[in-house]
Amino acid sequence: MFPFFKIIYLILQGLPWAILSPFFWIVILLVWTQYKRTAEMEKKMFGTIKIKPQEKVLYAIFYGCLGGLVGSLVVMLLGVSITEAGLVYVWPLALLLMLIHPHLMCFSYAGGLVSLFSLIFGFPRVDVAGLMALVAVLHLVESTLIFFAGYINTAPIFIKSEKYGIIGGFSLQEFWPVPIMLLTIVTAQIPQQTLIRMPDWWPLIKPFPDVLKNPNAIFMMFPVVAALGYGDIALTMTPRNRCRSSALNLLAFSGILLFLSVLASRYRIFAFIAATFAPVAHELLIIYGKISQKGEKPLFIHPPQGQMVLDVVKGSPAEKMGLGPGDIILSVNDKPVNTPQELKQVLDTFPTFLWLAVKKSNGEIKNPEMNAYPDGINFLGAILVPDDENVTYVVMEEAGIFSRLIRWLKK
Repeated sequence: MFPFFKIIYLILQGLPWAILSPFFWIVILLVWTQYKRTAEMEKKMFGTIKIKPQEKVLYAIFYGCLGGLVGSLVVMLLGVSITEAGLVYVWPLALLLMLIHPHLMCFSYAGGLVSLFSLIFGFPRVDVAGLMALVAVLHLVESTLIFFAGYINTAPIFIKSEKYGIIGGFSLQEFWPVPIMLLTIVTAQIPQQTLIRMPDWWPLIKPFPDVLKNPNAIFMMFPVVAALGYGDIALTMTPRNRCRSSALNLLAFSGILLFLSVLASRYRIFAFIAATFAPVAHELLIIYGKISQKGEKPLFIHPPQGQMVLDVVKGSPAEKMGLGPGDIILSVNDKPVNTPQELKQVLDTFPTFLWLAVKKSNGEIKNPEMNAYPDGINFLGAILVPDDENVTYVVMEEAGIFSRLIRWLKK
């Protein structure tokens, strides 16, 4: 029987060491920097910040630690060892690939290329099954985080569409510092009473046979910090649905890669299959994610009547009155609001009582009210889908350093 409780106890003992490491806090600083940039963009586009960067960082730490616990359990259950996993070759290659395009920094590409090179030429000596299993586990953790937390810190954006003009959408940018326990194989003489005896079927991901020939070889847990991120844009579906769709696709990818890794540790032919599957399938996932939104109508387009809500500011009157993405404000205090200027004219009078006519995203008409006596209200806190191109919008571009350098040289 697998010793779940003993393993969980050791994981809970080890994870705090990862959290206390300087690298964990370096990742936190990088995460905060990214969220600060997002906040500055929101301030420039909408004049307000939806969620403060420090709040986003706290969410990232909380969910990152939960993701690390899940990942550690999967690593221990499968027996994924990074002994001879070739990370010393994978990291530099991943950084080089990032210069071509940011998304190529993913270990699916560098890990797959290093594995194929090792299988074909015999150098470097790499445990392909272990490396591919590690890639699969990291993507499993990432898919879990995307499913449960990928939409928490969404940022509203405006994008220019060739067909629909300026449309609304959401930028899904999440970063998580993930403290995780990994396994390595060491040779040491340790008292038997301090060891945990594993079942005969373990590990599922078998290392090279010669690694375990030494009778003093044991698996040792040690803490590390992984930095995981998720970047996407929701245009044709809500952020929650977009995240869950992406997460399920990524979960299927990681599940198949894990299965191939188990087979690769037993049959050499599956090592080739796993090493090829990782980069090819990951790239196909990205391509599918991009084209899946092109053929569908965007959700947030300026309506022929009224003002469509893209998002609401936290704690604002709009949030308190129950307004949400996709709602259309038809009138305020019985006055039609077909332009932002008409809405502004009503709010400039500092009304002490507001009643709205709102068409919900399901077509139902609601009449939310709010009493603001005696100060009145002149800020609704609703981010509206614009009706013209006289706004700051995001350009859909993500080029690598090489591409930007070539463009600069051509100037």
